[in-house]
Amino acid sequence: MKRPDVVVIGAGIVGSAAAYYLTLAGLRTLVIDRGGASNGSSSGCMGHLMLMSAPECMYHLSRRSLELWRQFHRDVGGFEMLNCGCLWLGESEEDMPTLQKIHDEIASFGDEGQLLTTSELLRREPALAPDLVGAYFYPKDSVIFPMQATAALLGAIVRQGGAVQYDTNVLGLRRSTDGSVCSVITDAGEIETGVVVNAAGVWLPDITVMAGLPRAPIFPRRGDLAITMPQDQRVKTQMVEVAYLRTATGKAKDPEDGEPDEGACALNLQPQGNGTLLVGSTRQFAGYDRRVNMRLLRASFERASRFVPSIQDLQIVRTWAGLRPYTRDKVPIIGPASSVPGLFVSGGHEGLGITLSMASGELIAQSVRGEPTTQSMEPFLLDRFSEVVADG
Repeated sequence: MKRPDVVVIGAGIVGSAAAYYLTLAGLRTLVIDRGGASNGSSSGCMGHLMLMSAPECMYHLSRRSLELWRQFHRDVGGFEMLNCGCLWLGESEEDMPTLQKIHDEIASFGDEGQLLTTSELLRREPALAPDLVGAYFYPKDSVIFPMQATAALLGAIVRQGGAVQYDTNVLGLRRSTDGSVCSVITDAGEIETGVVVNAAGVWLPDITVMAGLPRAPIFPRRGDLAITMPQDQRVKTQMVEVAYLRTATGKAKDPEDGEPDEGACALNLQPQGNGTLLVGSTRQFAGYDRRVNMRLLRASFERASRFVPSIQDLQIVRTWAGLRPYTRDKVPIIGPASSVPGLFVSGGHEGLGITLSMASGELIAQSVRGEPTTQSMEPFLLDRFSEVVADG
């Protein structure tokens, strides 16, 4: 292609979504990746499209992304999407205030959802343990297959005139005398461009250093997953225990405190189109180590069996681990790096990269074009972290 208007670094789902909306907006867009499509976090994650009720910025971002995913699936397709909804499960009476809070937060935005009693819950999902206290059901959540969806995005980019280049390692970013980005230096040659989108996942901080900024505060957080054999008594709905909110966002240790992280787990269960179940979810800071932690994975299965007892009779057919890009405030980094004109960032989505990728990509495209954005960018900007504010 001719000199690209934009180079997107990273062919995972976050980078591919950004490139899709940039290309849709008429910009010549080149996606580069040091490996192949879905080479990093997108190949080792769950595929939930899940609404978040708080904070407010995350509600709006996730709600918009759910809309964009449905639109993309309808207009472009090329991947399976299960419109199964999601059940937030309460194990004991202690969980009921949290379920009520989720209901009230989502209702405050005029959105729909339903608190279920135990009997209502069991009518919906008979395989659940009969002593659960209830659940909150949100009907618009879905499950997709991340590698399929990424491939669909990349295919759409190419059809719209964009390009994708694999096996291309970024070695540096060149900046003009005014400090703006002017090219990407790779092991396949130098690529001149006026805009770079850094969507390199857990390797995103390396690119910010190449741009002359301090390392962006994104840290890899490992998750262990497993697929079971097909079920006899099928689970039809995605299921998450309310304790997942505490494990996922409320009690994270500092990844830089030097202490070993023992990890944690909570139920996150997804039905797959072929009748199998995807079982998670664990969280552990272990650097870039992608080896499966069998202790945590076994604990994850114990949690799954607590809520769906029949799971203990299912054989595991595959296990793997992936790395989530984590930020300390649990909010992704999206938008321009103010001290380096032409550099944009989209990363740090942690366990919500699949969910949030489309709305993040839309915001990136709007920002690059200087258009009004669909929501305020302020909560997502890199500059909110004082350690990465630089003079350029």
